[in-house]
Amino acid sequence: MTLASGYFVLTPIWHEIVIGLIAFGALFFVLSKVLLPRLEKVYAERHDRIEGGFERAEQARAEAKRVQTEYRTRIGEARDEAARIRDAAREEGQRRHDEVLANAREESAGMVSQGREELATQRSSVASDLQPDVARLSRRLAGRMLGREIGDDEYRQVVDEYQTQRV
Repeated sequence: MTLASGYFVLTPIWHEIVIGLIAFGALFFVLSKVLLPRLEKVYAERHDRIEGGFERAEQARAEAKRVQTEYRTRIGEARDEAARIRDAAREEGQRRHDEVLANAREESAGMVSQGREELATQRSSVASDLQPDVARLSRRLAGRMLGREIGDDEYRQVVDEYQTQRV
């Protein structure tokens, strides 16, 4: 195809190519010195934010794991301490129980001993209080059995004979 002016449509025009190359070079220079560094900077910031976010997330995960481990360690220590306190309280309770039981046994033994002493005292007191009555009643009973009244001398003689027979 040819134009009326005699140029072929696909034939390049050299001065347009040169101007285009100069314009392209200038545009490339301006873009590479001004726009590309800014784009690189924005890309680097985004990359840092993303990578930094990953790093911070990884650091947070590591910190959370460390805190969890520390928490579990403290919980374990607290359980051990609680077990020690519980065992100590159990031992103290058993010791106090044994003390109270020993004191109660001592007190009851003392009360039994005191009761026996009082009973022996009362028995001897009752025996001494009843002895004249027993002697009088036995003399009266002996008199009824014999059909006569027994005197003091005769009564003493019978009691002495009875006691000598027993021994």
